[in-house]
Amino acid sequence: MTFTGVAVNAAGIFLAGITGSLLKKGMPERVTNILMSALGLCVLFVGLTGFDASMNIIILVLSLALGALAGELLDIDGKLNSAGDALQKKIQKKGKDNIAEGFVSATLFVCTGAMAIAGGIESGSQGTWDTYLAKSSIDILIVFVMAATKGAGCALAAFPCFIYEALLTVFSGFISGFVTLQVINQMSVTGSVLIAGIGLNLLGITRIRIANFIFAPFLPAVFYLARKAVMQLV
Repeated sequence: MTFTGVAVNAAGIFLAGITGSLLKKGMPERVTNILMSALGLCVLFVGLTGFDASMNIIILVLSLALGALAGELLDIDGKLNSAGDALQKKIQKKGKDNIAEGFVSATLFVCTGAMAIAGGIESGSQGTWDTYLAKSSIDILIVFVMAATKGAGCALAAFPCFIYEALLTVFSGFISGFVTLQVINQMSVTGSVLIAGIGLNLLGITRIRIANFIFAPFLPAVFYLARKAVMQLV
């Protein structure tokens, strides 16, 4: 078991967020706007290319619907924005950055997808971190540009990313016992839908409360376990 990949990924995200936000301060608004458009197109592309024809559409719809319902009832988006506003008042009263928005967008991007799960299983069971190294290169680039437009809140995504990937590494043995390739694929596609939503938000086309969908990518695994339990009872 190794946490090297987890640490490299989290540190890279944090540094990319900080340096990107520093770049933002001296950047003209027209440059920020075009960077936002470029980032939105890139993130939208990442989301769209994550779709797979083998995905069970019923699982996808149920995951998104039930995940959104749970998030809406718990008002996750509202709570994160309230926390972000409180933090923003303490550290930069005159700042224009939306800390919560940057944090949520960056967190969902770096934590959603098959590479996070596959990397955790690899780090925990094989003691290598090639997958997390590859993931880090993508995360660093996206978070850097995102922070240049959204601000320092993006750097905070390093903390939930570290916790999430560390837990995946620690429990890799348990996870690999029930998370089949098909389940990982279904979780990845569900996450890709959310990434596409982030891209649409960045482009200003929609204002989807993406944070309220945070449970959706994990529901395919829940459905798989429920189905397996039912089959054993029968």
